[in-house]
Parts: sequence; C-alpha cells; structure tokens
Amino acid sequence: MAFSLFSVVSLTVIYRLTINFPELPYTAELKNLESEEFLVNSKHIAHEIQHLVKDLEGRHTARVVDFKYHKIIGSLVYVDLYAEKESPRVSDVLLSAIKSGKIGNLTVSDEGFELHVVRDSSTACAATEFTCLDKTCIPADQRCDGRRDCPDGSDEHKDHGKCKQHQPIIHQTEKIVFAQKHGSIHLSASIDNSVKDSQIAWSKDSVLLGVGSLTLAEDGRVTVYKKGDKHHLHIQNATDSDDGTYKMIIQGMNVEADFEVRITSDHLAIESDECPSGERSCKSGHCLPASQFCDRRVQCPDGDDEENCSEVQCKSNEFRCESTNVCVPTVVVCDGWKDCHDGSDEKTCSHPRKTYKPHHNHVKVNAMCQDGSEPEFSLHGSSYCWSNKVCPSLTECVHGLCCPISSESITLLPII
Repeated sequence: MAFSLFSVVSLTVIYRLTINFPELPYTAELKNLESEEFLVNSKHIAHEIQHLVKDLEGRHTARVVDFKYHKIIGSLVYVDLYAEKESPRVSDVLLSAIKSGKIGNLTVSDEGFELHVVRDSSTACAATEFTCLDKTCIPADQRCDGRRDCPDGSDEHKDHGKCKQHQPIIHQTEKIVFAQKHGSIHLSASIDNSVKDSQIAWSKDSVLLGVGSLTLAEDGRVTVYKKGDKHHLHIQNATDSDDGTYKMIIQGMNVEADFEVRITSDHLAIESDECPSGERSCKSGHCLPASQFCDRRVQCPDGDDEENCSEVQCKSNEFRCESTNVCVPTVVVCDGWKDCHDGSDEKTCSHPRKTYKPHHNHVKVNAMCQDGSEPEFSLHGSSYCWSNKVCPSLTECVHGLCCPISSESITLLPII
C-alpha cells in the first residue's frame, strides 16, 4: 500500500490498534517489511479496516506497522488508523467488529485486542527552532542541511522547508546500532529522491567499504547491497574492532549520514521452544527475534528484553535511561518526547513541551488505567494481559492492562 506521511499530516488523531488474527499463519517473512508476504497481508488488512470505517464522517487511512507472534494466542497485527478528528463512532465500529469476530473477510479474536487514541498537539516552537509540518520542533540550523531531522522530512522540503534545492535525504533505519560480539551488524537506510545506485558509498575511518552494490572491503565478513529502496551494509561475526562510526555517503552531493556501532559482550539470546524459529519469548508471551534481545531498544512490554545484559556505557553526548540499559542522545532530553521506556529523559524538566512522537514498537510507556490507578501484574508476572482469565480477582483486562473492574462499558484511554 502506497503511504506517505505527507498524505496524513492533516489527520491528527491516531487509533492505535493491536488485533489478533488467529487464522493468519505467522512466518519469519512477516518481520521483513520488504517481503512479498508482509506487503500482501498488510495491504489486505489495511484495506479491510479502511472499508470498515468508510461510511463514517471524515477521512481515514490505515497502515500496518508490525506483525508479532504471541506464544499463547497467536498472530498479532499492529495497526495505526489515522483520522481527521476523534469520534466515538470509530471506536464503536472497531469494537463491534472485534466482538463479531470478523473484519471484512478476516477472522479476528477479542483476546489481545488493544485500542488507544493518540492525539496530536500543536505547540508553538521557540524562536530558535524550526516548526515541522507535523508540528514538532527542531533546531533551526538543521533546516535544509541535507538530513531528515523532522519526523516527516519537511525540514528538507523545497516548499515547507523553503530549501532552494531539494537535496536527497537519507532515512536511517537506526542511527545507533548495538551488536553482540560474534553476532552480526546490520546498517540500512533509504533515500527519498532518485539517486543512482553507484552514487551510494559506505566507509569507516575514511576506508571505503563499498559503492552501490559493489563490496570493496578486503574483509570477507563485509557485504554491501541494495534491496528494494533500501541500501544495506552487513558485517558477520562482529569483533571489537568493528565498533565505531560508519558513514553512508551520497557522492557528489555533500550529503552523508553517520551510524554509531557499539559492540557488546552479550551472548545471543537462546530461542524459546514456544516461539517461531529464531525467536525468544518475553515475559508477556510476545515473541521477538533473538537478535533483538540486548540490542538496547526496549521492545518487550515489560522491558525484559534488555535485562541481564552487559552494562551499557553511554558517551558524553548521551543520556542513560534510569530503569533500562539504554542510551539516548542528550538532544532528546526535555524535548517533550519520552524516548526512554520509563520516561526518565523527561522527569527533571521544568517546562516539558507536550508533543507526540510515534513509537513503532508499541511498548506501554508509563501505562495507567483509565481511573488513574496503576495496573496490576497479570497472573503470569507481566504488565500485559490478553484476556480477563489472566488477570487477578477484582480486575479485568482492558486494552492489555489488568485494571479495577468497572461497571461502565469499556472506554478508550488516551495516550498523550
């Protein structure tokens, strides 16, 4: 499905959904955003959800963000449904479809279903900042510098950014990449404008590693290639010497991006028998690729994918999150966005700015029940529940949280 952030900048409400499709066979290909299996299934699911709300007032655009497997309830699909304004009719239609067991011709289950509303906030930026098209703020000197600093890339747009010449922008999948020793390093990025394959170069310490899809490194562990619209650098059997800064360069255009690679002494996580091959289970029951454990990105709902890992050493220009073993750039501290799983990068701020930043891993950041109380842990020791039967007495499973039983009908919990 063709999708551009520029096409939804006016859609300021996001219905964030987690839907259980019990008849959807889960395979490793569903984790590859460029695979045929991901594209076909995500297009079908997004189409059926959009068809479900087509008669409601306003415009709606659905996008599948991720597929995950839960060892108890099966395939989970994470979907963002964009809308122009919030309406109870949208949630009513979605909840009704889940209870009926069908979204179009697709079978769904109410186990594991979550629905949260994310509202955008249009806060004015400071005089020294540039206002992105999606209302977020960046330092003014980052406008038209050839790099995508706004989440929607509008700081480099010839109209909104008022750049005299719209240069290509490098969209990095990850800027800081952690890799276990003897594991593999994978760097990737796409470019928003048409650039010939031969103009893309990879280097480290001024040593050229590859140009286009041609690997030039003498080290046989290194491979550069292009797949779809993404350029990749892959290094097998990582060693301590692979730690450092790598550059992706668009030759002749003065555009480049830095990737920071950190080699850790962690061992690759052991696979779980209940999960698909190559994956390990979180305490919550969600299965993740084993390589995502100890990669310094919290992805399990309880953050246990980053427990029992070697202690991370943050650099002078980074902030260490309090309850997780993760570093974030100091420039994101007190910027109004919770980049740390526990929100510690925003705790000591005198005037935090309330803005919205998408979190595509769908972890619950400081999740609370609708009445403001803290949720109970489920009977299997996780902050996540998939049905009432795994919640303690006097609580019920509401949007993945064990909350006090309410006599009122289920309503939505906004996340701002």
